[in-house]
Amino acid sequence: MKISLVLVFLILLSGCVKERAFPEPEIKPPEERAIIHADLAGNYLQRNQLDIAIEEITKALDLDKKNKSANYVMALIQLRLKKPEKSEAYFKRAIAEPDPLPSAQHAYANWLCRGGEYQKAEGLYRSLLGNVLYKPRSGLLMNVGACFYKQGKYKEAENAMRQSLKISPNSPDTLLQMIKISFKSGKSLETRAWYQRYFQIGARGGPEILYIAYRTEMSLGDKNTAAGYAIKLRSKYPRSSQAKKLKR
Repeated sequence: MKISLVLVFLILLSGCVKERAFPEPEIKPPEERAIIHADLAGNYLQRNQLDIAIEEITKALDLDKKNKSANYVMALIQLRLKKPEKSEAYFKRAIAEPDPLPSAQHAYANWLCRGGEYQKAEGLYRSLLGNVLYKPRSGLLMNVGACFYKQGKYKEAENAMRQSLKISPNSPDTLLQMIKISFKSGKSLETRAWYQRYFQIGARGGPEILYIAYRTEMSLGDKNTAAGYAIKLRSKYPRSSQAKKLKR
């Protein structure tokens, strides 16, 4: 009798263990699953695996059409597909109130500026600059400056770039913009200082910067240094429009 009771107890115990070993899978709410698929789509997009990114983002939006991250990733995918007219609708959903997605605001502002819609872009930039929780300040200020530069507002562009350099002093992209701004403003000595700093950090000078350096040194009367930049320009970028502008 004692043995049979022990056996019954062991059988019951093994049944409990089996139930615990194979729990029912937890089904997450659609909103949470949408976030997972949107994150996957973003990762695949960064790896240039566009087909898989589209599959994942489609799943995300099927689960939650209002998900801001999913709409943002889809906007970026549409830009990659060269369908800007479709991307705008997704951008607008990603930045809709309440709680607009800051990264989407930033990307949308850049896109608007490239398309010449400066007032809309500046409105979004101002909103982001007022958001103390948005951390990529250096890149944001650089893009604000680049947008001003595109409009010919060189003083405003310079102010934004200088603020950006206070955060990231050796940013090659921001230094590149400062070279162009100073050159356009006719500040030869400042232009020289900026491209010297640019080359000192190991940045690779493209044809535009080498041509600016050549022109600047010529304007300052240093023909030997100018000749050095001309040689680099001709040897590295012989087919560039800048190389063709050089005096023979």
